[in-house]
Amino acid sequence: MRDGKKKIESEITKLWTRLAATGGMLKGTVSKVVSGKRADGSGGRESHLLTYKGEGNKTRTVYVSKPRVAEARRMIANYQRARRTLEKIVELNVRLFKME
Repeated sequence: MRDGKKKIESEITKLWTRLAATGGMLKGTVSKVVSGKRADGSGGRESHLLTYKGEGNKTRTVYVSKPRVAEARRMIANYQRARRTLEKIVELNVRLFKME
């Protein structure tokens, strides 16, 4: 029983270390928007938007410059990875709680 507890505590410590090293995070999605496109398909201006749920569950939209689109997508992936890691930590804490 004690070995199982130590193993879980060790795994939790590893996950916290991984979480701390995640880096910058953004929540939401990046989408491409084309505006001013003519009926014949010519023209149009391409821009990128970051959309996320802010405080009070209100939808927020932020323009993302073209050079920073890849960075924004990487930060969104970091957020998703951090969420999954945090979920694992919670599950391990529940198992640990049940042992005591």
